[in-house]
Amino acid sequence: MPKISISKALFLTELRDYVTIFIAMMSYCIGWNIFLLPNDITTGGVPGVSSIIFWGVGIPVQWTYFSINAVLLLIALKILGRKFCVKTVYAVVVLTVSTTYVSANYHGHLLHDQPFMASIIGAVFCGSGVGLGLASNGSTGGTDIIAA
Repeated sequence: MPKISISKALFLTELRDYVTIFIAMMSYCIGWNIFLLPNDITTGGVPGVSSIIFWGVGIPVQWTYFSINAVLLLIALKILGRKFCVKTVYAVVVLTVSTTYVSANYHGHLLHDQPFMASIIGAVFCGSGVGLGLASNGSTGGTDIIAA
């Protein structure tokens, strides 16, 4: 069996990417689940579709978010390659799990009387998450996959 070796620098770069993607998805989760969803504010892309389905039918956002991304990732695997897709799968799983946790354990309603401020703060958290994810060679899935 051949010995697989990776350099320490490559390992640290990959580790940094995965840690940054984790932080990015936590930021996105906070913006989406604490500021936008409770104030009935939608976003674009797959999270927006998930939000609308949640408000219309009652299906939890994490189920539709994960399902739509699973289909897109299967298509992207053939087109974009394994390295991009592995980090994107990681990001989608982190966001799905964190959204499940937050929706089960957080029942507050921040800025319920100030939807404009909630949308600004939520957008900052979500935008920071998307930017950090893309900067770390990953993505939040959805329309980021299509754009890539």
